[in-house]
Amino acid sequence: MNKEYSPHMLEWTDEKVSRFWNFRNNYKPYDDTWFTLQAGDAVLKLVNKKHRLNGKVLDYGTGKGYLIAHLLKNYPLTELYACDFTDSLVKEVDQKYNTQNNFKGCTLLTDLPSAYPTDFFDVVFLVETIEHLTDNYLHGTLTEIDRILKPGGIVVITTPNAEVLEKTFVHCADCGASFHHMQHIRSWNIHNLTDLTTKFNFSTFFCEAVNIQWYSKKGLFYYAADQVRKFFTKPSKANLVYIGKK
Repeated sequence: MNKEYSPHMLEWTDEKVSRFWNFRNNYKPYDDTWFTLQAGDAVLKLVNKKHRLNGKVLDYGTGKGYLIAHLLKNYPLTELYACDFTDSLVKEVDQKYNTQNNFKGCTLLTDLPSAYPTDFFDVVFLVETIEHLTDNYLHGTLTEIDRILKPGGIVVITTPNAEVLEKTFVHCADCGASFHHMQHIRSWNIHNLTDLTTKFNFSTFFCEAVNIQWYSKKGLFYYAADQVRKFFTKPSKANLVYIGKK
């Protein structure tokens, strides 16, 4: 018998997070909505302007691997690695890129610390991931990134800027649960993100709210539109980009 309808805030457990992403990963109409598909090239362009991308690069929480595709196309001299907590995604990414010489594989993360060696990577990307991490994983993830980064290496974190989570809550009319439509757990801004990363041995190299589309192929168009918009309203800087050095 189904539970009765009872309005409540959803408490995200590992099982519920897994259910959510198993659905989203396999729901075809969502395939073109992945952030790294839409803006991965812009993220890389911004980061490369601030700190040259080279050496061993890890996409931590790769999803469907779209950032790897941008790296393969634009930074062919890098040595690329990927990892994720979802078995089906790891297999998909491995199969997609296993013929590329500088792609070194996608690793399934079942526990932390991972199998990656200490002081191994020059760059670790954590793209649109930190907002999804529950308390059980937030500190463990940053501890792990600190462990696997070489001294002098950089971590790149992107996340929505100062997101008002409640504005994009959805409500289940069946059970009564309310939750963020993309399973976001917390909101990040320049201050709380830099405060957190400092505790995990990272010094802030760059941290700004931006319109990431300024760095896309149509960046001049987006930038010009924002300059005009300033006369009427405050342009949105929806993306927070952090670069920290170990």
